[in-house]
Amino acid sequence: MAIKLLMPKLGLNMVEGQLTEWLKKEGDQVKQGEAIYTVETDKVTSEVEAQQDGVLAKVLVNEGDTVPVRKVVGILAEEGEEVDLGALLIEEKETGSGGGTKPEKKEEAKPEARSSSHAGGEPVLASPLAKRLAAQNGIDLNEVRGSGPGGRINVEDVEQAIAGGKLEPEEGELTGRVVPMKGIRKVVSDRMSQAAKDMAMVTLHATLDVTSLVSFRNSEKEKGKRKEEIPGYNAILASLVAKALKEFPYLNARFTQEGIRLIDPVNIGVAVDTEDGLTVVVVPDTDKKKISDIQKDLTEMVERALAHKSKPEDLGNGTFTITNLGMYGVDGFTPIINPPQSGILGIGQFAKKRPEGGKENAFQAVFSLTFDHRVIDGAPAARFLQRLGEIIVNFSG
Repeated sequence: MAIKLLMPKLGLNMVEGQLTEWLKKEGDQVKQGEAIYTVETDKVTSEVEAQQDGVLAKVLVNEGDTVPVRKVVGILAEEGEEVDLGALLIEEKETGSGGGTKPEKKEEAKPEARSSSHAGGEPVLASPLAKRLAAQNGIDLNEVRGSGPGGRINVEDVEQAIAGGKLEPEEGELTGRVVPMKGIRKVVSDRMSQAAKDMAMVTLHATLDVTSLVSFRNSEKEKGKRKEEIPGYNAILASLVAKALKEFPYLNARFTQEGIRLIDPVNIGVAVDTEDGLTVVVVPDTDKKKISDIQKDLTEMVERALAHKSKPEDLGNGTFTITNLGMYGVDGFTPIINPPQSGILGIGQFAKKRPEGGKENAFQAVFSLTFDHRVIDGAPAARFLQRLGEIIVNFSG
C-alpha cells in the first residue's frame, strides 16, 4: 500500500523545513529503516527513514525547497503497485499540506529582487528559499545560472551569485561579499542579540586549581586504556558543574514573567565548534550520570553535530552551558548566556603553576561565569565558583 512521505516536525517550534537532498531517485527500491531524504531546519539536519519496504514512486518536492511541516514531499509504494496519485493527494489539494495545516500565505514580491520571470516572459525556475534569499540581497534571478534539475536555481546558486560580487556596493560602502545569515549562524546571532538585549549579564572570573583533573587523566592513560575510554575534560567538568548546580539552583533556572523558574533536571550543554557555527549539545540528567556515560553521550552527539546530523533531542532542554576554549590557548574570556538559561561557564587553558613553595606539577585555569543578574546576585554566583573549585580540588575520579 502506498504511503505519503511528509516533511517531519523535528521540534516543538518547527513550522517549516528545507528538503536539502533526495538520497533516492524515483524508481529506486527502499528498505525499511533506510534514509530516503534529508531535512534541514534552523537547528538540525536530519535524515528521514522509510517506515516500510517499497519503491520511491514519486518525488513531489525539489531539493532546496522549503515547505511546511506535514506537507507531502513524496510517495513510497509497494513494488509493482500502481499509484492513484490524484486520490492519494486529495487532502493535499484541499488543505495545501499533508497534515491538515493551513496553506502558506504567498509572500508579496519585492521589487528589488526582479526575479519573477526571464526576459522572454517565462517564469524563473527557483526554490522558494532561493527566491527569498535573492530578494533579501537584491539578486536578479534572471542573471543566475541554476544547477538543479532542468536549470532550477537553488540556494547555493544564489549564494554563489552573492559571493561572486555581482552586487554593486552602495555609495560610500566598501567592496566585498555578503554571507547570508542562515541556519546555525542565524540561530547564534539571534540568541546572542536576545541575551544582550533582554538579560542583565555579569561575568565573574576565578583562577581555580585543576591539578586533580590533569592527574586523573594521566593516571587513566597510564592504565593503558584506549583513547576513547579516557574521559575528556568537558565530560569531567560537566559532571562536576552539575554537582555544584544542585547546591546553587538559581543558576539552573530561567527568568519568566511569572517569576524565577527553578528547573529540576540538570541538563548541561557543551559548546561544539562546527563548520556551520557554534552548536550546543545537551547531556540530559547530567547530575545522575557517571562520567563514563557523559563521555559516551558527548562523543556520539559531537560526532553527529560535526556531520550535520544532530537529532532534535541533542540540542534541546539545556539548563546550563559550559564552553571550553582552553585547547586554543585562550586563558580567559567572557561567554554570553544561551537564552533562556541563566548561566554559562567559560573555561580557559590548563596552565602549569610556577612553583613558589607549591606543588611542582600543579595546574590552574581561569573559569569565567556569566550569569543573569535578574535571577541571581553576585555573591551567590561567586560562592558557586568557590564551591566548584572545592569540588574540583577534591576530585579523584
